[in-house]
Amino acid sequence: MHALTSKRVQKFAADFGFTGKESELFEKYVASVYLHQYLHDHPDSIESSVLGGGNDEGIDIGAVIVNGSVAFEPQEIDDLIADHGANSARIIFIQAKTSEGYDSKLVSKFLHGVESVTKYAMKPESVNLPPRLVDIADLIERIAENLDKFQHTRIPCELYYVTTSAHDGKSAQRELQVTEALRRIREIGVFPDDLELRLHGREELAAKQKERYGPQNIPFLFEKHQTIPATGNVEEAYIGLLSAKEVLKLLKDENGEVRAGIFDDNVRLDLGANNSVNRRIMETLQSGKRDQFPFLNNGLTVMATGLSTMGDRFRISGYQIVNGGQTSHQIIRWSETEELKNDPGLLERVWVPVKIVSSNDPDVKTAITVATNLQTAIGASDIQSSSQAAKDVEEFFEESGSQGLRYSRQSRGNPIEFARTRVVTTTELNRAVASTVFGESSRAIAAPKDLERQDSFVWDSLPIPIYYYAAWIIYRVDRYFGRNLELSTLRAAKYHIAMATSLMMNNDLLPIFESSADSLSGAQRKVLDRLKVDVDSDQFSDRLENAIEDAVGLAKRVFERPLSEGRSLRKDDVRNRRSQEAMLYEVDRKLQLRAEG
Repeated sequence: MHALTSKRVQKFAADFGFTGKESELFEKYVASVYLHQYLHDHPDSIESSVLGGGNDEGIDIGAVIVNGSVAFEPQEIDDLIADHGANSARIIFIQAKTSEGYDSKLVSKFLHGVESVTKYAMKPESVNLPPRLVDIADLIERIAENLDKFQHTRIPCELYYVTTSAHDGKSAQRELQVTEALRRIREIGVFPDDLELRLHGREELAAKQKERYGPQNIPFLFEKHQTIPATGNVEEAYIGLLSAKEVLKLLKDENGEVRAGIFDDNVRLDLGANNSVNRRIMETLQSGKRDQFPFLNNGLTVMATGLSTMGDRFRISGYQIVNGGQTSHQIIRWSETEELKNDPGLLERVWVPVKIVSSNDPDVKTAITVATNLQTAIGASDIQSSSQAAKDVEEFFEESGSQGLRYSRQSRGNPIEFARTRVVTTTELNRAVASTVFGESSRAIAAPKDLERQDSFVWDSLPIPIYYYAAWIIYRVDRYFGRNLELSTLRAAKYHIAMATSLMMNNDLLPIFESSADSLSGAQRKVLDRLKVDVDSDQFSDRLENAIEDAVGLAKRVFERPLSEGRSLRKDDVRNRRSQEAMLYEVDRKLQLRAEG
């Protein structure tokens, strides 16, 4: 691998707490870079998007994005499109190779994999696919079934073959086996006719990495502007009118594509051309009243991390459109109409209200985003995290050392500077405690919001070390899946597996697991006081690893039927209480056999 890219991958792995072979870490790194605006650096989502394993048909990374969110199950697509009249979808397939060259045979294998997934989506079981690719195909099939609810007549798709090469790979792209493979994919008719393969080397990969921080050094002309006095946390701020021509420089790149990630902090997705508000915006742009646009539209609010000026000439970096997403998308649509193709000068005659604020303080960005949109409601988990017990838990986690865990008690603009796989939120901690301490794994899966109530049993005066014990088991289960990607078909049953693991580690918990009450008796509290939670000891670690392995084996038996369908488990397969009871039955039987042996 290219030396500088290798350093970046090593830093990425250290920041997240990922371990494994260099090729595996590179796949996760590429997933985090290319899917950053959808995965938002969530470790579990990054690992779930990496298909991994030797039987991946050449596809290392796959993502199905609906309305700006990655969907992992068909039901999630139904939920995402339920409240929208016009929806957006995008499929992304990536092959990631550490080599410093392009192998046309591997490129064509990758494309053959995409072709196979697409064929399966149109006609299930028409080809043989491994479970993780069946998952992707099922998602594409669900979009195709509901295509009348989407903006496009075909599903937009992006294909990337990523290496650490210094070259652009144009020669490999022209190989007959590659062009023929692309032709076959287009002929299926699912993706647009202009579907292309993008061969990216280390320079393109580095450029994508920079996109994580927003577009860089974009020039535009801000003729009609006034300075807003700066404050301690705001370096510079301006308000004024920007021509639609200059606004488009902020919105679209040199290839005419919407700049990646510039709407990440906007509270609303693009609501589509047929939304009533958007129709009125377009009517104004296309009418003789377009000169009144500054009086009829609230315009854009832009947050930037870098801004340089020389008179009316501005350069902006690391920016987000935190308000004005609908206006932005309508200007983009208007710019692509026949009217503008015939008279591009119209863009210079439409003026858009714009406010630009430059600040590196994440709290300023949050405050401005909230103030220019809707006030953010205080969540139930925020109330839980404000309790004294939560503060004590946070302190306990902080004392666990560099190889321990951290509790992110408060919502914050900057994440805790710690390996991200080792940082747990209140919602995650609730689910961990419910499953590993109370045996309520089905509730952890199906009803996590119920655990966020102010009177939740999860925060019922439990011993502080119990929270660390619960989080540690979940962390180790997650890392087990991270090391064994071929077992990721079981990931939806994570909390059942954690519950079983906990019971095998401490079978004194069985009376609590079997109790239907949400409050603990005096005897049960004594059990928790005596619980073995010495997670730092080698003996505990070895026992835990063995228990996780046993629990995974039990899960394979309990969920044998859905797994036999050749796909990953879904929430519907694991959310009911019968699944929880079946896991407990298997654990009890295993413990009895162990006692008899």
